[in-house]
Amino acid sequence: MKNIVLLFLVFGLFCPVDITEASFQLQKPLLTPEDVLSLQVNGLYGRSRLFNESDGDEEVTINKVIKWLNTSSLSNGPTELELNTTHTLPKLKIIMKNGNISVIEPAYNCLSASKTKICTLAEGEVIYTWDNKKVRLQSRELFDWLLVEWKYESVGASKEELLEETLYSRYYPYFEKTYSDFIMCPRIDKIERINGDTRRHIVRVSALNYSAHHGDIPYDRIHITLSDTPENGVKIIKVEIKKSISVTESRKQCRREN
Repeated sequence: MKNIVLLFLVFGLFCPVDITEASFQLQKPLLTPEDVLSLQVNGLYGRSRLFNESDGDEEVTINKVIKWLNTSSLSNGPTELELNTTHTLPKLKIIMKNGNISVIEPAYNCLSASKTKICTLAEGEVIYTWDNKKVRLQSRELFDWLLVEWKYESVGASKEELLEETLYSRYYPYFEKTYSDFIMCPRIDKIERINGDTRRHIVRVSALNYSAHHGDIPYDRIHITLSDTPENGVKIIKVEIKKSISVTESRKQCRREN
């Protein structure tokens, strides 16, 4: 990311960090993605964007940001700055399902100059505010995302996901009624040509069962191997169902975890 330098005059400075590394670490994970309703980013020059937990693609972004927050480390420096500026400073609001709101803002380093203080962005550092507490954190990922990268998050499903959904929908009518519940997070895991023929393929697909979507039970995952040829159409070759997969596996199936 290109270096961004913003200069401010500061007429009032700062209260020191009063949270120790040990006490901060004991509270981790500070947040869990499942408890987050949305992220509200207010960037420079009035730009903003809302990321909603209810949107599967934006949920991926929320998970990423929360992971960065929970893996950040404590940093020394002021957590309160009274900036005399007309700029709209970057700010990230994390809105929880219980109504609580925490805030992430970029941190600054200041030097005295005559009767004023000159401040510049502290590269890779942010200020995190929650429950009337403030702490200064070291996180290059959070810093870069808050300053620039949030603007480049994709809007809507990727081309790859759309193609997978389309192809899975083509094969779904050939499944037995016993497997009709497997419609969550469809994936085309592998496609191979039969003897190098571009019109004949072996396809391996997978999906989760929809019935577990609103319950507290683990997901099941289906794996189906099929052939797709002009002369025989779609033929199911093999079906496997893995019962009660882990949360990590289900999130990867839905592209919610790398």
